[in-house]
Amino acid sequence: MLGSGEIQEIAIRGEYGIDVFHRVETERERRYHYECIATVVSDGDGTDVKGYSDVARKNPDRMRKAAQRLEEQPWLGTAFSLEKLSSYPEPRIEVFHYLEFLRTWLVADLEISRVKNTVANGGQVELREISRVLRLLLNYNQVTRSAFFIDMFLPYLLQRAQVKRDDRWQNAGYSLRMIGDLQARAERFPEALSSYEAAINLGDNQYRRSLAIEAAKAAGNQDALLFHLRQYEEKWPLPAALSELRATTAGIETGETE
Repeated sequence: MLGSGEIQEIAIRGEYGIDVFHRVETERERRYHYECIATVVSDGDGTDVKGYSDVARKNPDRMRKAAQRLEEQPWLGTAFSLEKLSSYPEPRIEVFHYLEFLRTWLVADLEISRVKNTVANGGQVELREISRVLRLLLNYNQVTRSAFFIDMFLPYLLQRAQVKRDDRWQNAGYSLRMIGDLQARAERFPEALSSYEAAINLGDNQYRRSLAIEAAKAAGNQDALLFHLRQYEEKWPLPAALSELRATTAGIETGETE
């Protein structure tokens, strides 16, 4: 296995643009997986980076470079057959990086398909399986594919949030937060806000509260935006970005908007 220090972010053509992934090491388990940290979308005005992690949000040019590397390597799109040795790609180092990604994706895909088949055939899955399959869908940015699982699991998770009943590992709250992330990536911001609020009902923390603030802003829900900002600053110091946002809401609360 290649050392993590040798591997740059890799890019894959996704649903909404070029998805940028990085490899995450789990040293205790001696395993690794990939996570989508950004989507780079190009249009006539340039490129827009939708960052899903602090690294991506703080380094948008790095995400653009990852997407550019994909565009500059047309050989990655060359068709080949597993049964035909002469069609195999040249042994470049990038081939090994993509083979590592492919292996982890195939394992994830098998698990996603297994859970879907179980649920579609009327079988039951445990709460930990729900959180695991949602994590895989989020890691590999399978937004459209996640719709089936959200439809199947969200009513059950919302019910648990309403009665504030989670398991010892907080899988219900975690699942609701990930559903919110998937809905936000699909630009379904009102639904994402509701999912984040349900996750908060099972366990409040700075991260979930900041996600609710972002979703409320994107949804244009001023009441929810003000509420979550107040809840955040009552418990924790506002980071710089939220402090700036809080300053812009001062006029809304006092009715002194232009």
